[in-house]
Amino acid sequence: MKWDQHQRFRLIELIAYWEGRLTTNHLCESFGIGRQQASKDINFYIQHISATNLTYDRSIKGYVTSDTFEPKFITGNAQEFLNLLASQEANANIFAPMEFTGGAACSLPIPVREVNADHVRKILLAAKAGLRLEISYRSMNKPMAEKRVIAPHSIVCTPLRWHVRAYCEKNNEYRDFILSRFEGQLTPLEGSTNTKQLDAKWQESVDIVFAPDPRLSDEQKVIISYEYDMVEGRFVVPCRVALLRYTLYALNVFLEYEDTVVGRQQLIVVNRDEIYQHIASPA
Repeated sequence: MKWDQHQRFRLIELIAYWEGRLTTNHLCESFGIGRQQASKDINFYIQHISATNLTYDRSIKGYVTSDTFEPKFITGNAQEFLNLLASQEANANIFAPMEFTGGAACSLPIPVREVNADHVRKILLAAKAGLRLEISYRSMNKPMAEKRVIAPHSIVCTPLRWHVRAYCEKNNEYRDFILSRFEGQLTPLEGSTNTKQLDAKWQESVDIVFAPDPRLSDEQKVIISYEYDMVEGRFVVPCRVALLRYTLYALNVFLEYEDTVVGRQQLIVVNRDEIYQHIASPA
């Protein structure tokens, strides 16, 4: 099955399952195809993918899911739908026609950090080819742009920014470089021996064990345990050592939770000595 056809079938299930009404117009507006092609896709889905998942409801002039609906291209879980809602603004041309939730959902207007497309392209190409890059980079410690030579190996997405994991020849260690702080031209150089495989903190993973803040009441702990689907009051998140700080930040967790106001954070790290040792160790 071709990728574009797979995406259209996935959209068929997403709209029918979550919005409750699928029309050819959804496919036409989302993928820029004609009504005939959209109708052909829906009919193909019914005839060759599942004859029982969709039924046509004349009263609403659209397709709805049957009581025996079994998804073939989506998971059908809530997180999948919530992630889709969160991405609506970034993909407005795709999701606008769905009219999800009738305007009952919105996302925070987080400012987007400006990232140069050419920078991303050259970083990706360098990482794939194992090349070094000469860059101009600003940091909080060095506000004026300075030249550096890095060997990038991965681009990382955190909740608030994108950064590149790379070997820094100035500091002789693997570091994170925020994509929005690159300036000017990125110049490709010859290959580097400082590869991803030698980045110890990238290669090593550790389990972060979370539990409700012990300062919470028993009733509050039950709520937190339920929210995170804990088993015996705990849940585990496997994480690369290089990404530990970002994971804790995303979950609003401070290792020294005793110094925070009760309720400021709802989770604590059970194995914090182990995690702190990894965070404090040199790259």
